[in-house]
Amino acid sequence: MKSIKYTLIQVFLIVGIIVLALLVYRSISRPQKFNVIYETRKKEVISKLEDIRTLQAFYKNEHRSYAKNFDQLKTFWNDGKMRIVVKEGHVPDTLTEAEAIKLKIVRRDTVIVNAKEELIKTLPDFNIQSFDLVPYSGGEQFIIDADTIVKGNIAVHVYEVKALKSQYLKNLNDDPHVKGSLIRRIIYNDLQDQFLGPNYDYKDNVIDIILGSLTEASTDGNWQ
Repeated sequence: MKSIKYTLIQVFLIVGIIVLALLVYRSISRPQKFNVIYETRKKEVISKLEDIRTLQAFYKNEHRSYAKNFDQLKTFWNDGKMRIVVKEGHVPDTLTEAEAIKLKIVRRDTVIVNAKEELIKTLPDFNIQSFDLVPYSGGEQFIIDADTIVKGNIAVHVYEVKALKSQYLKNLNDDPHVKGSLIRRIIYNDLQDQFLGPNYDYKDNVIDIILGSLTEASTDGNWQ
C-alpha cells in the first residue's frame, strides 16, 4: 500500500514539475515568439512600401506631383507613358557630353515608351494586383494621401503611405510561427490579446509603419 502511495506521489511530482517547466517556458517564449512574428510581418510591409516609394518617384517624374491614391498608380503602371533618353555614340575622354553632342559625335533623343515596360526593369517582381494591400490584413489597403506644402516659400509635393499595426498584426493565433502541434498552440494561444489587447502596454512598443510625410519634405520611412 505504501509503495502505491509512494508511486502516486512520484507521479504527481513529475507531472507538477513538467507543468511548472511548461509554464516557465511559456512565459519566456511568448514575448520572443511575438517579436519574431512582429519583425517578420514588419519586414514584409516595409518591402511593399519601398516598392510604392519607387513607383511614386517615377510617377512624380512624369506628372510633377505624387499620386494621391492607388488608382492613379495602377493607371500609370497599366496605361501610362514615360519619357526616356536614348543615347547613341560614345563621348571621347577629351570632350564633355555637351561638346560631343554639339559636334554630333553622340546623339541624345527623348522618346515616349509604355510606363509598364520601363518600370518592370526596376521592379521585376512587382505585383500591380496586390501592391496596395497590407500583408496579413485580410485584404485591407494601405492608407495613402498626397498634398503640397510650403517650405521656405517653396511649394513642395509630399505623400504619405501608412500601414496600421491593427492591420498587419491581425490574426496572430493563425500565424505560421504559431500553428502546429497541440503543445505549440497551447504555449502560444491568445498572443493577440496578450500583446495587443486593451489591458497590455506592449502595444505601445509596436508602431504603425509610415512612408513619407504630409508635413515634411521627406520620402523616408519611420523604420529608418
